[in-house]
Amino acid sequence: MDQLLSHPEATPLTEPTAPPLAHSGSRLLPRPVARHQLWAYIFLFPMLVLLVTFKLIPMIQAFRLSLTSYDLLTPPRYVGFDNYVALMSDTRFIKSVGVTLYYTFGTCIPVWVLSLGLALVFNMAIPGKNYLRLAYFLPTIVPVVVYGMIWRFLYHPYGLVNVGLEQLGLPPVDWLTSSQAIIPGFILAAEWRFVPYFMVVYLAGLQNIPEELKEAASIDGANARQRFWYITLPLLRPTILLVVVVSVIMMSKAFTNVLVMSGGGPDGASTVIGLYIYQSAFQFFKMGMASAASILLLVGVMTLTMVQMWLFRDVQPE
Repeated sequence: MDQLLSHPEATPLTEPTAPPLAHSGSRLLPRPVARHQLWAYIFLFPMLVLLVTFKLIPMIQAFRLSLTSYDLLTPPRYVGFDNYVALMSDTRFIKSVGVTLYYTFGTCIPVWVLSLGLALVFNMAIPGKNYLRLAYFLPTIVPVVVYGMIWRFLYHPYGLVNVGLEQLGLPPVDWLTSSQAIIPGFILAAEWRFVPYFMVVYLAGLQNIPEELKEAASIDGANARQRFWYITLPLLRPTILLVVVVSVIMMSKAFTNVLVMSGGGPDGASTVIGLYIYQSAFQFFKMGMASAASILLLVGVMTLTMVQMWLFRDVQPE
């Protein structure tokens, strides 16, 4: 070793130099990584501006308005939490909460099952499945107002739904004028619209599952039910969490379809919280009450989301 180091042509042994470091928060990161993070923040900044402008600031303004009495004609008058206290004794609001919960979970639970089943079918090798996927997905892209008008005509006493019931020997149903049938009618219409949407989400999750795992299980003797229960379903849990959270949020904010199809009737049987907020604000000119109801809806949706996240707390992101 001494001879090697003393040789005039010997190349001195040096330690490999580490890439330059750059500060990223409280950590030291290699400069390329820090540069990539900087570009990520640059691209995210416009969306952050939009979120703050159109989400965060309106939420703060809505909370401030919920502490006032405001009729759109006179200046707001501060009343503290009186609007929240009044909502707790408002039978219309309490009824709208029950209607919203009925509609939300009555729609979401079938959506979770039906969309997964449909995704499993379309994930199989069947002839013309791409065209069938497109055909099933078309209801999702129909505008909400058009979707409401379509089902309003279908639910007419002499509409196609009742004609089909009569062909099956069943009595016709007053879908839009019966307080018992109105929400089941909304649920049926919502399944037509939202099952294809979440089917596509499930399809994306199914196609990310490696086929090698299923093939290995088949070699070990697992049948189709066992492969689904022990391989597909556990690996699909992050997608299931996404579907559950998004569907509950979407259904709890129902408004346009209810306004178009029934206007909240009959006798408030289809008045969801979104429609209650609209009526309080622009029909009864109680902006403070409407803002308080919107804040309570936000808190309720956040609570449901946190409960769902807790139930799926062992799900790790991919």
